[in-house]
Amino acid sequence: MDFSRERIDEVKHTDICLWLDYYGDLLSERQLQVLTYFYADDLSLAEIADLTGLTRQGVHEQVRRGASKLEEFERKLGQAERERELSQALLYARDLLACGQTEETLRVLDALLHTFGLYESERS
Repeated sequence: MDFSRERIDEVKHTDICLWLDYYGDLLSERQLQVLTYFYADDLSLAEIADLTGLTRQGVHEQVRRGASKLEEFERKLGQAERERELSQALLYARDLLACGQTEETLRVLDALLHTFGLYESERS
């Protein structure tokens, strides 16, 4: 997969930070360190190079490769997207409940429980 500079710019900074939380332990120690400095600590390539002993080009390459791996992990495993969908559904259910729409709230919650394999039988 070609993870060009333009593609890095397209992927939201917050997505990569979230992916680091989910998949950071799957990266090499060096990639995790460099990506954490770059995305979480917002350090420049030059600052990271000084801290790690890498060249600026080496840091850029680590960022590019690490971001590519994180994107691949998310594409295959989908944990961050799943969390987003769950959060949206829960907020929707809360709003429905606040409006007094208990039947629709129960339908949404039942669907969530079924999706996560926590609820097998139909409500009576």
